Amino acid sequence: MPTRDINKRHIHQATYYARHREAIKERRAEYFKQYPKTETGKKKKLLNYYEMTRRYPEKYKARYTLRNAVRLGKINKGCCEICGALDVEAHHDDYSKPLEVRWFCSLHHRELEGRLIPYQNLKQQEGVK
Repeated sequence: MPTRDINKRHIHQATYYARHREAIKERRAEYFKQYPKTETGKKKKLLNYYEMTRRYPEKYKARYTLRNAVRLGKINKGCCEICGALDVEAHHDDYSKPLEVRWFCSLHHRELEGRLIPYQNLKQQEGVK
């Protein structure tokens, strides 16, 4: 029976997740794989695309120009500047120069843009060595 005590609810949720972690991860992975194929997922993707091109036209133009240059063979993808991985993403330091990019793997790209806290920094924040 659900409880109104928020602390008990949080403890229950944490223990449930700990016991069923793998099954939850599998269900979530399957959901996120199938969602873009649904009508709702397609509509949301299109709406997001239109919104992003409206809000950030310089980013859209730079990405479009680079994508075409790679497709036409004018620019070759490099390897990650940090780890040397071959599966890379382009990083624009300046969107007004769309063909001047740096290549990073997805992990280092997220780290560079501040969307990811490196594992070593997490350990230091927690005081763990």
